[in-house]
Amino acid sequence: MAEGRRHEVSTATDHRNGGSSSTMEGDGVQSVHPHYRQGRRESYIRPDEEHKSSRLAWALVILCTLLAIAVIVAGATVFAVYLIYKPRMPYLLVSDAQLLRLDYDQGGTIQYLQVLIVVQARNTNSRADASFSRVNLAVRFHGADVAWLRARPFVVARESSVPLAYNVVSGGQSLSPDGMRAMDQALKSGVVPLDLLGRARTRWKVGIFTSVQFWTRIACRLHFFFPGNGTVMPTDRNTCTSKSP
Repeated sequence: MAEGRRHEVSTATDHRNGGSSSTMEGDGVQSVHPHYRQGRRESYIRPDEEHKSSRLAWALVILCTLLAIAVIVAGATVFAVYLIYKPRMPYLLVSDAQLLRLDYDQGGTIQYLQVLIVVQARNTNSRADASFSRVNLAVRFHGADVAWLRARPFVVARESSVPLAYNVVSGGQSLSPDGMRAMDQALKSGVVPLDLLGRARTRWKVGIFTSVQFWTRIACRLHFFFPGNGTVMPTDRNTCTSKSP
């Protein structure tokens, strides 16, 4: 009878524990339900979630690969175009200049000024024509504008140049006190400096690609022997050029 009661108690205990075995073994290890580890429930990833994560990862890998290929192709194309066309910036250059006449009174007014300036518009590209527009240059003395040089839009063929001969006549320009002192000193020394400043818009095509546009700017000082023959110093000839940013 005692064994039968103990068997019933054990069976009842097992039934209350949900059918799990919780008896002590001889080595002191207690077996637990397979769905529990140290009092915490194990987490499982459902097959559909795992498949969705895998597809997303592969999509990101493919996207990154395509972007890398696109960057490589674009870089190779630009490099190939550069090697084939070797694009160069069109520019302006002063090839010659001469101060033909200068009438200046002691009151600080330039009554009459005549200056000849030859500007070359050059295009050194071997495979593309270049156009120049918005040519706007100024001749200054000590910060005062004494003449303006302008030109209508024109085209310069590949590997060629177009001369722009400006025979400028102006007068009635009053100088500041500092300008008057600078003019007096220049006439005494026999060298009259005139500044040439301005810019022009350049445009040309590289192959079948979009046309390239840049501003080219010029800023230099021309020294004329005056009184005298009025020619420009040899060091200023063919050295006054425009630059593009």
